[in-house]
Amino acid sequence: MTKHYHPFMLSGTISTGQRNRTMTEETTVPWPSAAAAAAILGGLWITSHNNFLLFHTLAEMFSVLVSAGIFVIAWNARHLPASRFFLFIGIAHLCVAGLDLLHTLAYKGMGVFADSADIATQLWIAARYLQSISFLVAPIFISRRLSATATLAVYIVITAALIASIFGGVFPSCYREGTGLTPFKIASEYLIALTFVAAFVVLRFKREAFGQRFVNLLSAALVLMVMAELAFTFYVDVYDISNLAGHLFKVMAVFLVYKGTVEINLKRPYDLLFHEVKRSEEKFAKAFNTAPTIMIITTLTDGRYIEVNEAFETTLGWKRREVLGKTSLEMGIWPDLNQRDEVVRAIESGEQVINREITLHGKRGEIVEGLYSAVGIELNGEKCLLSLVRDMTARRRAEREVELLNSELTIRARQLEETNCELEATVEQLESVNMELETANKELEAFSYTVSHDLRNPLSNINGLAQVIQELFGKKLEPQCLEFIGKIHRETLRMNRLIDTLIRFARISRCELVPETVDLSALAMEIAADFQLAEPHRQAIFSIGKDLTVHGDPRLLRLMLDNLLGNAWKYTGTRNKAHIEFGTIEQGGSNVFFVRDNGIGFNMAHADRLFLPFERLESNNSFRGEGIGLATVFRIVQRHGGRVWAEGEEGKGATFYFSL
Repeated sequence: MTKHYHPFMLSGTISTGQRNRTMTEETTVPWPSAAAAAAILGGLWITSHNNFLLFHTLAEMFSVLVSAGIFVIAWNARHLPASRFFLFIGIAHLCVAGLDLLHTLAYKGMGVFADSADIATQLWIAARYLQSISFLVAPIFISRRLSATATLAVYIVITAALIASIFGGVFPSCYREGTGLTPFKIASEYLIALTFVAAFVVLRFKREAFGQRFVNLLSAALVLMVMAELAFTFYVDVYDISNLAGHLFKVMAVFLVYKGTVEINLKRPYDLLFHEVKRSEEKFAKAFNTAPTIMIITTLTDGRYIEVNEAFETTLGWKRREVLGKTSLEMGIWPDLNQRDEVVRAIESGEQVINREITLHGKRGEIVEGLYSAVGIELNGEKCLLSLVRDMTARRRAEREVELLNSELTIRARQLEETNCELEATVEQLESVNMELETANKELEAFSYTVSHDLRNPLSNINGLAQVIQELFGKKLEPQCLEFIGKIHRETLRMNRLIDTLIRFARISRCELVPETVDLSALAMEIAADFQLAEPHRQAIFSIGKDLTVHGDPRLLRLMLDNLLGNAWKYTGTRNKAHIEFGTIEQGGSNVFFVRDNGIGFNMAHADRLFLPFERLESNNSFRGEGIGLATVFRIVQRHGGRVWAEGEEGKGATFYFSL
């Protein structure tokens, strides 16, 4: 059997044992590290019972040295994939280490500076502010550029300013002998704890950018820092149990940060890079499978299928499992193999393959016409071909129908010319025929002018090119350029709809009438219900007369009523309460039907233009439409041997009459 492989599974498969080991590695600390940490904490605990000052010095110096180590590792690994985030954390810990060192030297009993517990506490608070804010801000640089020298300079300036404010007496007091912690110090500890909590939340939100092991280590470190800050809100004397617990929590937290930094930057520096690659592969796979365009990946040499998307299955009929591992020659998908050979030669010579017209065979033997684009790629060391095929079958069929319609119209025009020559024999027949010729010529003139110049071909090309630009180069274009291309795409679709409207309008004059008794009242009620269902928010009253019947073609009569009632519905849109009436009156001994509305009306001076194709009154330009609806009504009424006319007044509504 042929071996298949998936282009998006670049990392291979993982066995159950490997997976279990990976999960264990991500959620546990190796026993040597755990033993070392336990030994350090135990030694500090014992030291605290014999000499608290020595305990404090050892704990703080451990934190200072570890923080400096974090900086050294991050600085020297700044060119690795995970450098930006860790470089920021490392620079911050260098300055935190400097403040913690001064805090250790200024601690009560050390005798290096003035024996003031306040200065030591101020240095502690300054270091914790700097550390917590740095952890909160660091995730910003996961995906942003970071200047190492500029960041280091900024941190040095901030640290120098904090030290100057403390020794210059500007920094708020944090500890008073006899009374203990000041409100500023307690509030600061809570604020710092909240900042660490916020950093924890941001880290969990951004956890997909890191490996699970590092996220667990840093999350635990942040929790310990919060616990340390809370412990430091309770002590009264610098040597009491709360102070002891806070320093132990801090030692553990700094150790976990160091452990995570070593893991990422020294032991597994490329884990994050591979993690990002996997995420990119997943995004590409999703885009590949859900793209509306046919997308295919084949080997370049023999055309063996490696991957196809859902659009391939839908359009060509083959399931993915039926084609993977087989060649296009075996499947018979390319009816003309020379086309594929030309593509391969073009790719190998470095030429671009964009929007080439091709034909493909579907599973049931149907022909699929499309625009073909391709690019050479490499998967697992093998040269492959990524192909995109935009299905143009329906559009090409429509273009051929338009060409056929143009031919029919040309033949009809010739027939009308011949008939006109024959009708010139008698004056009596000429008058009747001239009216038909004028009507037909106006129709042909309006319709042929639009479709006879092959609008479909350039329109399709423009639309296709706009979509190709969006798909292939959309990410590289300026937003305004993308907006222009989108507008081109929408306008070509609008022109397409207009062409369809023209074709339907032309067919009204050619379709065969199938007359029968038609209930116009029932048709009007159905149409009115559709309008109200489409726009339920509108306040509108329909008054429809009962038992209004007529003899005629039901399809055309429904289209006529749909246009008349739709016209009334559209032009009453600005009224708070629309009123549309459909009924009949007696005129000249026969029934005349009417549709009356309280819309914007029209100027009677322009009434003769209402029923001409594409004629829109100037006062109505703000309403959407192609200007073909009333012309369609006129044609249908004329086909039934009747007449249609209108009365109206600007601002007071309009009434359209017709007789059949």
